[in-house]
Amino acid sequence: MSFWDTEPAKPEFDFDTQKRDLITNMDYLASMTVEEQTLYKKWVELQEESMIKNKSQIAELYDVQWTPTDINNLEQTIKEIQEIEPYVEIVEGARNSTKWTYIRKMIHTMGFVANPGRNVKINVKDRKTGKLLGQISLASDVTSLGVRDKYIGWTKDDKFKKGKLNHTTIASTIVCTQPLGYNFLGGKLIAMMATAPTIRDYWKKKYGQTLIAVGTTSLYGIHSQYNGIPHYKTLGESAGKISIKPDDKFYDPWHQWLKENRSDWYTTAITNERIRNGESMGVASGPVSGIKQKILSRIFKECGIKQSQYHHGFKRGVYLAMMYDNGCEFLRDDIPESDLVMKKKFADGVDNISKWWKKKAIRRYTKLHSENRLKPEHLYYIDGIGMSWEQMKNNYLKEVGR
Repeated sequence: MSFWDTEPAKPEFDFDTQKRDLITNMDYLASMTVEEQTLYKKWVELQEESMIKNKSQIAELYDVQWTPTDINNLEQTIKEIQEIEPYVEIVEGARNSTKWTYIRKMIHTMGFVANPGRNVKINVKDRKTGKLLGQISLASDVTSLGVRDKYIGWTKDDKFKKGKLNHTTIASTIVCTQPLGYNFLGGKLIAMMATAPTIRDYWKKKYGQTLIAVGTTSLYGIHSQYNGIPHYKTLGESAGKISIKPDDKFYDPWHQWLKENRSDWYTTAITNERIRNGESMGVASGPVSGIKQKILSRIFKECGIKQSQYHHGFKRGVYLAMMYDNGCEFLRDDIPESDLVMKKKFADGVDNISKWWKKKAIRRYTKLHSENRLKPEHLYYIDGIGMSWEQMKNNYLKEVGR
């Protein structure tokens, strides 16, 4: 390699400077409300290089969303809701996956992180117009969730050694387009569509296991879009001790430093987490579920920081769509799979979902229309790309949780 081909030297890691920057970032995040933290993480996501580079192409995806012709026209809009034929489209292929991710970042206030392990991306569309109603992503289920584990009666052996955690999933994304969400209870429709037969069939074909239950969590406690949906049971709230996570630009240098300077600890931590997740989870290489929290705890220890200073304590509602009458018994390994009995509302599939939702959607819309409280605006964060944080707060803070 010639002199001209030599890559520039990697900046030297300055322990004290990196520690100071990390603490400054954590203190800043800790000073925010939950709404501000949520929006801030979204703002950081929108400033990623790929988002800025592809802004014009992302803007063109705006038109894929379903919208009523004239939301103020009561008779016409009710007719258009009645004519919607929702269906799920499994997203496959790199190009379609990238498109799904861009849209997800535009229409959801929460930032998007592709979880390690299983990940199924789904579009929910209207068959009549071909337009997008919402999106779903199903991921490898979280390994420990107190109220869920208590409800099922799970032990660690059930989940890991017997591989029963493979039969459940966490819906890490359930988002509808606007104005479908606010005006027509679109979030409830998308949540129920996560249990559609097409998804169950795909899960069985791709992973070789029967999907027994779909779980999810809400951002703001047990008062959420999941309440009142016949497909989901409210199990309670999470423990509330969720650690605030620093921005990647402050976390990543420390992550690399641990790899290089605490290699024995790092290797052991990765190995132990793989074992805890269970060999049956099929994770042999690549990202490890749950490891980031352990790495963050170690970083704090190296810096002499008390992690308890950075727990935001925001509790989240926990919900579960148990699709079988005796699903808990199967997940506890009390019965064989051949004895499973599916609940009728899940066996009836999309027809049941559509009928239930349309009745609620029309009632909601009619009420808002009569009270002059309709919100016709779309929520599409394209203007947030390249925007300052102060501008982002002024323009979008009121939209968090919409």
